[in-house]
Amino acid sequence: MTDTDLRTEARVFGRYLVGEAPSEVLVERYCAANHALSAVQGDDVVVAYARQHPWSVSLLDAAAGLTKSGSLLRKKLLVMTAIVETTPELVTKTEPRAVGLPQLAVRLGVAGVRTAFEVAAGLALSAVVKRRG
Repeated sequence: MTDTDLRTEARVFGRYLVGEAPSEVLVERYCAANHALSAVQGDDVVVAYARQHPWSVSLLDAAAGLTKSGSLLRKKLLVMTAIVETTPELVTKTEPRAVGLPQLAVRLGVAGVRTAFEVAAGLALSAVVKRRG
């Protein structure tokens, strides 16, 4: 895996997690973490696909979360999550917010439907990506 691949991953995963491209400092942190942590080293077809097709990250993440707790994609997303959650500029995007009960019920319902769709679509997409290998 090249540094260019890691930099692309950092941007794709950062946008997926907080809705915006991470700063250059965060990209550098992600690259350094990937070099330092042996658990997130390597490349597999799912990570490569996610890197090349940013729209697929949420689907592949949902599928990996259901089927493979030790997937490389989940490990890499966890690294980027740790980086963005410990960045003061992104606190407003990562900290919990208090909402009323009616709004919470609506959010939970929407999240449940969305998650079910993403898991189903992600399982199918993951199977296709792995088959193409």
